[in-house]
Amino acid sequence: MGVLTSISRGLEAVSTPLGVLPDMVYAAAAASFLLLLIVYVFVTSSWREKKRKRGRTICVWLMFAIYVLLILAVTILGKRTGDSAVDMGIFTGSWVMETLVKVAAGTVAFVPLGALIMILMKGKYQAAKSMGASFALALCVEILQLVLKTGVFDLGNLLFHTIGAGIGIVFVIVWKYAFSRKSAFSYAMRLMLSILIVLMLLETAAFGAYHVLRTTGQEHMDENISVAENQMISKNTDGSDAKVSSDPDVIWYNGKAYRYNHDLVTMLVMGIDQESDTIEEKDDVSGESGQADTIFLMVMDKSKDEIKMISISRDTMTQIKTFDYKGNYLGKSKNHLGLAYSFGDGKVTSCQYMVDAVSNLFYGMPINGYVALNMNAVGMINDAVGGVTVTVPEDMTQVDPSFAEGATVTLTGDQALKFTRYRDTEKDFSNNSRMERQKQYLVNFMGQAVKAMKADMGLPVSLYQSLTDDMVTNLSLDRSVYLATEAMDMHFTAGGIVSLKAKSKKGSVYDEVYVDDDALYDLIIQTFYTEEQSEGESK
Repeated sequence: MGVLTSISRGLEAVSTPLGVLPDMVYAAAAASFLLLLIVYVFVTSSWREKKRKRGRTICVWLMFAIYVLLILAVTILGKRTGDSAVDMGIFTGSWVMETLVKVAAGTVAFVPLGALIMILMKGKYQAAKSMGASFALALCVEILQLVLKTGVFDLGNLLFHTIGAGIGIVFVIVWKYAFSRKSAFSYAMRLMLSILIVLMLLETAAFGAYHVLRTTGQEHMDENISVAENQMISKNTDGSDAKVSSDPDVIWYNGKAYRYNHDLVTMLVMGIDQESDTIEEKDDVSGESGQADTIFLMVMDKSKDEIKMISISRDTMTQIKTFDYKGNYLGKSKNHLGLAYSFGDGKVTSCQYMVDAVSNLFYGMPINGYVALNMNAVGMINDAVGGVTVTVPEDMTQVDPSFAEGATVTLTGDQALKFTRYRDTEKDFSNNSRMERQKQYLVNFMGQAVKAMKADMGLPVSLYQSLTDDMVTNLSLDRSVYLATEAMDMHFTAGGIVSLKAKSKKGSVYDEVYVDDDALYDLIIQTFYTEEQSEGESK
């Protein structure tokens, strides 16, 4: 596992438990904390000594109460695990970087708590008593998780929470020392402590932004953007009557029960063929907005950490929305799938028509997002990852002299576009051979992209920015952050690309592809559902 993936896993492990509380709760707590700090530092400074001490004590107690309530709320409201467990290990993570991220988060989380307890503590042995109180609070958190079954009693967490509180206690001691003296050394210490506070605040703000983007992105990506209705029904391929479940998520197929997998994120990926160099909006004449030349349905399975790509022919005959040249809706008709894009505006509406058509083809399976790229952008993306190496499956020297059958070529720029786009329109069903080339290119591209991202972690951001004019997508920043954190932990292989089983026929004008309905149904079951375990069966 790469460092970036390990860090992503660690951040996700820290962020996920915090999702039990709405983001507004954290925002309100942060705002209250900041307000109390302002009162503590600035407002009370002009008060008389006795009143100032009382006011600052109240401020610290309120901050302490807010912090403890947040910790207890996350602990008590956490997801039930169903059993109790004690983890006596300290470094229990499978990957060093992932473990370090979680350790750092657990340590830093208790630094403010230790500092607040130290400020409130009175009398002799303040540091020792503060450490004891901090340890007791950390112990209570672990015991609550054990009793309420919202987690495990983790010795490592107990240790690092206590260490974090200890750091906070030492910080207060050093702060008091630095501000009680007037020397060059004390001034230098004040500066260093101030810098540390700023860095901690920036770190907290950065993680807070990541957490908000990730959680809101997950909520948005769970939404089905298709208007197609679910058409899945229980059936047996031999024609006999199938059992019917009262649970809408359960389908009976050939005597077995399958439950819809809600751990899926489905994206429609399209390559758009327009006459322009960039994707343009066209709302003057309906049917002239270009076509979806390349169509893939990407299914990300979070429960298996794998990505599957389903290749769909642009010539697939299915129900699509049709309009006259003035944009008047004529109803649905069976036509080439790729034409659904042409009846929209060339951008968002066109993508929505494609989403609805593909979802309808797949019996109403949900689609959570889409990305449409101008085919001319293939060369730019190809070069951004350092070129993609392919084996030419057929003689294409008429397109490029280096494209001899069997030749191994590292594609650059226009070559990538030629390899993925070219088809001999004089031959029937030439789109089928083009789809095979596109599948080979996609597999090799994914492998090269991973290498490129390891060398340049900022590549996805810079590529996203450079594709603004060549791309239409509903992926906002929060959706992108969530997908990136999920995708980093997933694997994708050549076996992860499948094509719809279909028959190609010569139409009156254009090639037509008719999907095998039984094979499609079986693919939907295998991709979107998981088999239910009968009583007595082991999972």
